[in-house]
Amino acid sequence: MREEKVTILELEGGEVNILNAEKESVKLTKTGLFLCKAGSVVLTIDGIEYQLHRGSIIVYFSYSTLHIKSHTPNLKGTLIGANLEIIQPMLYNVSNFNALFVIKQAPHQVVSEMQYKALTQHISLMKDVAEKVKLEQANKTHDPNQPIIEIARKQAELLSYSLMLEVLQCYTNVMPTNRSFSRKDEVLQKFVTQLYRNYRTQHEVSFYAEQQFLTTRYFSTIIKECSGKSPTQWIATALLVEARNLLSHTNMTIKEISDSLSFPNQSYFGKWFKNLTTLSPLDFRKGLPERNREDRNFIDVVQRGIDHSEDNIEIVK
Repeated sequence: MREEKVTILELEGGEVNILNAEKESVKLTKTGLFLCKAGSVVLTIDGIEYQLHRGSIIVYFSYSTLHIKSHTPNLKGTLIGANLEIIQPMLYNVSNFNALFVIKQAPHQVVSEMQYKALTQHISLMKDVAEKVKLEQANKTHDPNQPIIEIARKQAELLSYSLMLEVLQCYTNVMPTNRSFSRKDEVLQKFVTQLYRNYRTQHEVSFYAEQQFLTTRYFSTIIKECSGKSPTQWIATALLVEARNLLSHTNMTIKEISDSLSFPNQSYFGKWFKNLTTLSPLDFRKGLPERNREDRNFIDVVQRGIDHSEDNIEIVK
C-alpha cells in the first residue's frame, strides 16, 4: 500500500479509535494538526495533558508520543499529517523559526471564530484539490505528467503552505510556557536555522555539529531523538527539494545547478539525484515519471547521504 505524503482525515469519536492511541501511547510518524469541530477530547503529547473543545487546535510533531485518554461520543475533528519532505521546504519560507519552537512548547490553542472559519476553508479546499488529483490520475486517458495534473499538484502544494501560515498566525501572540526549553530543543532549533542558511554549501553533519561545539555522534543522536530524522536526512531533503525546484523552474544548466548546490561535479550530482528519485536530472527536467516514487522509503534512501571525505567520491551505502 502506498503511503500518502499528506493525509487529511475527518474523525468522529463514535466510529474510530483515533490513530490506535486510546489503549496505549503511540509514536507519531508525521507532523500536523488536529482541529476540534465538536465535542471534546483529552489527550497527552509527550506526557503533557491537553483538553480540546470546538475551536481548539493542537499541533503535533513527528516522533512525539500521543495517548488519547478520553473523548465524548460526539467528537468531530480534522486530522492533518504530512511527511518531512513536504514540511521542510515550507519551513524555509518562514523567517521566524522561533515561532515553531514556541508551538512545540504550547501546542494547544483556542482559535477565534474568524481563525476557525479560515482553517476550515483551507482544509476544505485542500480536500477538493486532493480529490481532483486522484480523479485525474485515475483517468487513464491522461498522461500522469499532463499540465492539468501538474497544476492540481501545485495547487495542493500552495494550499498546504497557506494552511501552515494560517496555523502560524494562530500562535503569533502566544507566549512560551514556563516549562524550560531543554538543551536538546535548543540544539534542534539552532540546527534548523543553520541548515536553512547553509545547506547549499555545507553538506557535512560535522559542520553543523561543530557550530554547537558538539561531537558529530552526540549531535546526530540529539537531532534524531528530537525530530525523528537524522541530520543526514534533513540535509538530503533540503538539497533534493532545491534541486527539483531549480530543474523545474529555471533555465540553469545541470552543471550550474550542481555548482550552485556545491556538489563536487556534475557526474556526482547526477548519480546522487538518480539514487534518490530513480531519474537522471535531465529526465526529471523532461517530466518523465519517477518509477515507484511513492513506494520508495524516503528515509532509507536518504541515509545514503553525501560523503566528500574520499578522493574518489561515491554514494554512501
